[in-house]
Amino acid sequence: MGWGMKWGGAQRAPKAEERTEPTLSRPAPTASAAAAARRATPTATALQPPVPETSWNARVFEHIEWRRFEAVCEGLFAQSGMRAETQSHGADGGVDIWLWSQFSDKPVIVQCKHWKKRVVGVKELREFYGVLKSHDLTYGTFATSSTFSQDALAFAKDNRINAQDREGLLRLIAGRAQDQQSALLRTAYEGEYWKPTCVKCGVKMVLREKRDGSSSFWGCANYGKTRCTNMMRLG
Repeated sequence: MGWGMKWGGAQRAPKAEERTEPTLSRPAPTASAAAAARRATPTATALQPPVPETSWNARVFEHIEWRRFEAVCEGLFAQSGMRAETQSHGADGGVDIWLWSQFSDKPVIVQCKHWKKRVVGVKELREFYGVLKSHDLTYGTFATSSTFSQDALAFAKDNRINAQDREGLLRLIAGRAQDQQSALLRTAYEGEYWKPTCVKCGVKMVLREKRDGSSSFWGCANYGKTRCTNMMRLG
């Protein structure tokens, strides 16, 4: 009871947000109508590519899929004068990009994580450190379109790992000449930049729908040929 109310006084009128209004009953949507509504939102959005940015900003990383992100990182590091080698798909042993310099007989390895919201933690950095040791290497770069946790940054600093998050990559890109920035932007938006690539087959995935029509997902285009069952959720 509030301090302003008197004992034995008249009953308090309900507040506006407490009042209830009669509601009209509405028929439940049919199964076909519900399935159509589900298909109308995520599927339609997935089929409509986002409008490319005209200059570099964080939205570019939001627009592109993982393979385009790796291609941007490859081009960015190659612009510094290093020879870059990558593979488009398949098991990579924890190395996405090999960088070779004329000043060293040992390569620098790069791992890329195209995450939009998930934070890269110390677990991922420890795994990358293990890859470094397995190749008898001292230095490596971990690049992500997301951010690192504080523990991950501390681990990277202690173990000579160059941790490049979204803002760090954008700073590196901003330091390039204008024609180099434009080249990287063209790389980002090359082809069907918004459609995910199958990590196993290296081909663009296609939209599929569960048999019951309950949801849609990205599936490998090679399912009918090689029976590749790799899939990704929408969004």
